[in-house]
Amino acid sequence: MKKGEKTMFNNFSLTDEEVISIITDYDNLINKYSKINGVINEDLKQEIILNLYIRLTKNR
Repeated sequence: MKKGEKTMFNNFSLTDEEVISIITDYDNLINKYSKINGVINEDLKQEIILNLYIRLTKNR
């Protein structure tokens, strides 16, 4: 994490179901940032989801 970044969810012990719910809730935003030349890049989307999962479950 870079200096000055806000930390969200880091003080919680989230279950897999809770993490999946968060990812599902933010699916539209994930899709928005997964686009390259107006088309969703599935590899980029998968990378974003994987990074979210790792960050949200790191306190386990």
